[in-house]
Amino acid sequence: MTIKSVVIPDVHVPFHSRHAVRRLIQYLTEERPDRIVFLGDVMDFHALSVHRQDPKWQDSLEKELKAGRRFLAQVREASPGARIQYIQGNHEDRWNRYVAGRVPALRLVGIKWPDALGMAEKEIEVVNTAKKKLWLPTSMDQRVRIMHGHELKGSSKFPGGHAYNIACRLGCNVHIGHTHRLGLLAGVAGNKEVFGVEGGYLGDHNQSAFDFMGPARPPWTQAWAVYDTSKKENPYPTFVR
Repeated sequence: MTIKSVVIPDVHVPFHSRHAVRRLIQYLTEERPDRIVFLGDVMDFHALSVHRQDPKWQDSLEKELKAGRRFLAQVREASPGARIQYIQGNHEDRWNRYVAGRVPALRLVGIKWPDALGMAEKEIEVVNTAKKKLWLPTSMDQRVRIMHGHELKGSSKFPGGHAYNIACRLGCNVHIGHTHRLGLLAGVAGNKEVFGVEGGYLGDHNQSAFDFMGPARPPWTQAWAVYDTSKKENPYPTFVR
């Protein structure tokens, strides 16, 4: 049985690239994947950031949520039969930290970000990868572990390097977001061949929310990845840009 899985990296709604998202929705509509996984940081939750904020978005949490609900609804409409899973990134964790630090009573009454985004009615499964490992099948009878990428500290000057370092530490194939870079590195960890993937991003770093980076924008790459178990030549994903 062939399984096609689409792995969607950091979107940072509402600071997403509208062009990239339109292409993604078109792709999902045409290809009808069996499974979709969001790598986290689908939402930016800029209004909840402890970092420097764009004044236009400081008090606009509801606008962010509205944009997030609209995006997730588009994905579900484009892929009505797909299993959709959503792992938490460090930007979704902004909600958790904000509630725990400022209004803990809201946590006690069940005010959670998945509920605010209407995940249940869209049949989108939230996976806590701190408690449950998430795997995707690849070709050549292999599998890859899906993470956001912030769970294990580290960095690399090479695209794919942080993911590969995690893969070597864990002893398995790993696919992450978080770095916003696009790259794949493979090698041997112990006696086992492993690969690490950094899957790009779908944000638009020309928007004002990213002005804190200054005029020199980083070399981030807009892309998403596809694992197709019918692929013959290697277990790696195909990147779509």
